[in-house]
Amino acid sequence: MHYSVLGTVRATRGDTEIHVGPPKRLALLALLLLRAPGPLTLGEAVDILWDDDPPPSAVNVVHRHIGALRRTLEPELRSRSNAEHLVRAADGYRLLVDTSSSDLLRFRDLRTKAQLALRDGAPAEAAQDFVEALRLWRGPVVAAGTSVARHPVFTSVGHEFVATVKEAADAVLTAAPALTEEALTVLRIALDNHPFDEALHTRVIAALAATGRQAEALRQFEAIRDALAEELGVEPGAELRAAQQHLLQRRASRLPDTPASPPAQAGRPSQLPADCTSFAGRREPLSQCLELLPIEGESRPPTMTAAICGMAGVGKTTLAVHWAHRVADHFPDGQIHIDLQGHHPSRPPLDPAEAISEILGALGVEHDRAHTGVAALAALYRSALSGRRLLLVLDDAENCEQVRPLLPATPGCVAVVTSRRRLEGLAVTDDARIITLQPMTRAEGLELLDRRLGTDRIRAEHTTAEEIVELCGGLPLALAVTGAQALAQSRFPLVSLAARLQDADDCLDTLSCHDERTDIRASFHRSYEALSSSAARLFRLLSLHPARDIALPAAAGLAGTEPRRTRQDVAELMDHHLLAELTAGRYTCHELLRTHARELSAVLDSPTVRSEALARMFEYYLYSADAATAHLAPHRGPVLLPPPRPGVRPQRFNGRADAAEWIVAEQYLLPELVRSIENRPQDEALHRRLTSALKMCFEPDNS
Repeated sequence: MHYSVLGTVRATRGDTEIHVGPPKRLALLALLLLRAPGPLTLGEAVDILWDDDPPPSAVNVVHRHIGALRRTLEPELRSRSNAEHLVRAADGYRLLVDTSSSDLLRFRDLRTKAQLALRDGAPAEAAQDFVEALRLWRGPVVAAGTSVARHPVFTSVGHEFVATVKEAADAVLTAAPALTEEALTVLRIALDNHPFDEALHTRVIAALAATGRQAEALRQFEAIRDALAEELGVEPGAELRAAQQHLLQRRASRLPDTPASPPAQAGRPSQLPADCTSFAGRREPLSQCLELLPIEGESRPPTMTAAICGMAGVGKTTLAVHWAHRVADHFPDGQIHIDLQGHHPSRPPLDPAEAISEILGALGVEHDRAHTGVAALAALYRSALSGRRLLLVLDDAENCEQVRPLLPATPGCVAVVTSRRRLEGLAVTDDARIITLQPMTRAEGLELLDRRLGTDRIRAEHTTAEEIVELCGGLPLALAVTGAQALAQSRFPLVSLAARLQDADDCLDTLSCHDERTDIRASFHRSYEALSSSAARLFRLLSLHPARDIALPAAAGLAGTEPRRTRQDVAELMDHHLLAELTAGRYTCHELLRTHARELSAVLDSPTVRSEALARMFEYYLYSADAATAHLAPHRGPVLLPPPRPGVRPQRFNGRADAAEWIVAEQYLLPELVRSIENRPQDEALHRRLTSALKMCFEPDNS
């Protein structure tokens, strides 16, 4: 038997996970594990499981759950007096576990060993034990689906984690520099749940400085200083201020043109961000990325660059980093990650020369940053990569031009680029493989929620979980935010969260948070802000269309623009992944993006502009339907219509087949148009004409 409690509570026999039973029984098992090797008293079990109002039968219910647990853990048991796992104790029960069968006891044992090593003057040994303990941690203790996960008995284990993170960081920074990146990862995990813990921020700053990232360390200080002022109205404490002063002194003591001292492993960087522990699905794009690796016996793969492109929040960086971790062993000369800041919330896109300088610095190549021209810098870069087997992750590219100088030309080096742009130019000039990342399928979305919330909770509300995946449009960022909210509100069923997502006017508020990098609306808006004024206007007006997909002539009518201008605007929206051409000639927009476009239109487009756009759209379909009727039911005669208003260019057909094809393509939209125009009393005459035209379209001559 083995028990896991650092994360979703689980019990396994060998390789087989045991189904413990209903939520109350799972919570009872979690309490036994938290109290082990000591006993759990009946009084404590009742107080925690029923909070403030236990029923008269509570003690008997605990006894029944204990009996059922005992039978689950030992199916062959004939008498409880012979139990080897769950036994009676004074006024309660005890689960017989040790460091080999409980991850919590193993965690505590390693932490104790590390503390003893520190006391004995062996900080390097202590750092190893601290980090090994933290590797067991998979998240807050969650008895999935129960109401007790927020009880202090459970959350106190989280405080043990934070304390261990601080101890580990101190030991690593003192005596184990090779573990600094791993210490940074757990420090940031701890900060996710304790964003105002100044001691954690101080250690993050020290770790960044230790790896030569002084600028990032200073940004870390500025971020927590601003957050403390805005959220709590206080200034940083003495420890944080001391960390900032230490950074400033280190920067001031460096000569102007002298590069920073290279890290301990100069020339062999290992800069990948932490892999996402809840990574799910994405098998096809992962397989496409794997084709970048050369086949055994070959000197180089067919291409050395992959560009992972897609809309905001679709998981491009997560996929790139996950793949990079999987194949890191193929690149013995190191792995480099550069944030190109193409859509950063507060910083401008990184200049290619600055990016090259960062890579050269990571490789330990000395150069004069202040006086080296771009051409000379690029030549030095190519020379530095020659003969190396290096993996480059170029994250969040603004456009092709920003990336081209950074692409390797040396066999053995591979670059993975992520961008919200399509980057098709890289396929033309650099033979890059373009991987367009789509939203997750339902199965992938459920897998992601399962990894974040636990199997038991997803099983208990499977239908609602499927609905949440649908309402989030399979967007990983939206699912991750939803999962975080569900964990924070573990007392509430998932159906309450789904109900908020169902409200089209409230869904983006539900998915919003105070972190610009994970806020859905802010993330979408950074893509919108990169558009030309004409494409931005079309994006807003497309939200008035009653269907998610639209043909180019209808879009031109809606916007009232020339077909060529509309075609250019649609191409621009597609380039930024705000539209997608999933069917030839028809363009669709993700539902959450449509919601954002609708919000923007309500604020930026006057009622007159919106009303005229709707009128043009209705007239486009009316006159197009009338033209289709002339081919499909010519005996009925033409409907006398006034000339269309300016900007309306109805569809023209080359015969019955052409007209019928248009009707089939629009068959679900046209009735929806009739329903939507019913809410516009000013367009009653238009409604009558459109209804008549549609009736003739869908009831063609049968003779």
